[in-house]
Amino acid sequence: MRWGWVWLIVGAEPFVKSNDTGGIISWSCEAEAEARAIAFHECARFNKYPRITSVHRRYGDYIAFQCLWNPNIARYQIPPVGVRSSCAAYVHRQGRIVKALD
Repeated sequence: MRWGWVWLIVGAEPFVKSNDTGGIISWSCEAEAEARAIAFHECARFNKYPRITSVHRRYGDYIAFQCLWNPNIARYQIPPVGVRSSCAAYVHRQGRIVKALD
């Protein structure tokens, strides 16, 4: 398996698709660390508050968020999901560059 594609994904800006009800952010370790800020910026365009609802930690999957009028709406029906706040350094294993997650 070739590992050269990892550098392209890690260095790229995350893909974000959103509207006034919520959106998705393409997952990467760096995007997950910045997910709260990205969701806040996207929801602020509509004067709403973000709530991250799911994180699938694999390349090709997404971090989903909702935009709510009030941050206290449905606190128990739609609980927020925690996200990582940082990424660990690269680790060199058996001749391959691997991204280590915390």
